[in-house]
Amino acid sequence: MSVSRRDFVLLGLAGVGALIGGCAAQGESLTQRPGPLWPQPSPHPTPTGYGYTPEAPAVGRAPVVSAPPASPAAANTLQAIPRSAWAAAGPIANRINAMNGVKQITVHHEGWTVVNFSDYATTAKRMDSIRRSHLERLGAGDIGYHFVIDRAGRLWQGRDLRYQGAHVREHNPHNLGIMCLGNFDKQRPTDAQITVLRSTLRTLMAQHKVPLKLVYTHQELNPTECPGKVLQGSMVSLRRNALA
Repeated sequence: MSVSRRDFVLLGLAGVGALIGGCAAQGESLTQRPGPLWPQPSPHPTPTGYGYTPEAPAVGRAPVVSAPPASPAAANTLQAIPRSAWAAAGPIANRINAMNGVKQITVHHEGWTVVNFSDYATTAKRMDSIRRSHLERLGAGDIGYHFVIDRAGRLWQGRDLRYQGAHVREHNPHNLGIMCLGNFDKQRPTDAQITVLRSTLRTLMAQHKVPLKLVYTHQELNPTECPGKVLQGSMVSLRRNALA
């Protein structure tokens, strides 16, 4: 995909990363992680049955391998595993833009290989692999998501909320990104992931005054398979029940 010099200047490197990538589809290694699947043509899902009407969105250190004290309940107060616990290096400051406030939230899956592990050490390595992939493939300044929920229901801090993410093409400003680890076209999210996703969404919506109608999935903003059929269905159900 080519990006003109004018677009490059206007969007910045983080924006270029968002244009090129987001949730992966399939892959076997860091360098082989592909960009998102953009079906052509594929209409956005309709909001019928969601129970709400969406508005148009506004256009280092070595990783620690021993788990810190954390549990799914920690997500209720957003006591996430800090970025410093897993990231091998800090963000690249000249590739990131200020968030300047959160106005919407978008849910993703990783969409790469099936995730069968839930231990802390392997998850930490996967997190840093995602971060390096976003830097190397997309030219982003850090991991594109602000939070990640692993298979055990642990909440991980991704990109600092002070900074705009790189997770939805053309819709990154003021958009908080949450990714659930796994490929939900090929597997189901765990009960722990759904529990923590629900509580994390509630907390973030309250903190940033984001209404339910501005909580999206990736495919509702761009034509992509993300967050996979199963998690898309879960999100429809969660919103229909007002995250109860």
